[in-house]
Amino acid sequence: MIIRETFEVEVPLEQVWAFLQDVPRLATCVPGVEKVEEIGSEQYRGQLAVRIGPLSARFEGIVRITRREPPTCLEAEIEGRDGASGSFVKAAFRGTLEPVAKGTRLACEVNLTLRGRLAQFGSPVFEATARRMIAEFARRLREAMEEPS
Repeated sequence: MIIRETFEVEVPLEQVWAFLQDVPRLATCVPGVEKVEEIGSEQYRGQLAVRIGPLSARFEGIVRITRREPPTCLEAEIEGRDGASGSFVKAAFRGTLEPVAKGTRLACEVNLTLRGRLAQFGSPVFEATARRMIAEFARRLREAMEEPS
């Protein structure tokens, strides 16, 4: 399933790019992230708690930054497993930035695959969850970046 979303922040592109490179700070904007640690060059281990339909899951996994084109493009691969449900998620992420009149437009595309018990809820439930998480991420990013220091 491919999910595309776009949103804007009232901050110059260079500042948004710099924020996106600070993974621990960026992780505070991702809903459900419980921990993140660098495990190697361009690799991070993390834990994400999420509710999909009536079930809760705690995915543990790896994020690999696969491409950076400063200051306009970032790509990553994500793999995670929820031990309780035996579910597995794999995602390819592509984020692009472009300057706009009042700041920066961020466009993200996520190609998502879910297998296991949680996949039984189907694409509409999973897509709604992903879109809700992206909207919350956008809200938190705006708050973190647009507030005066």
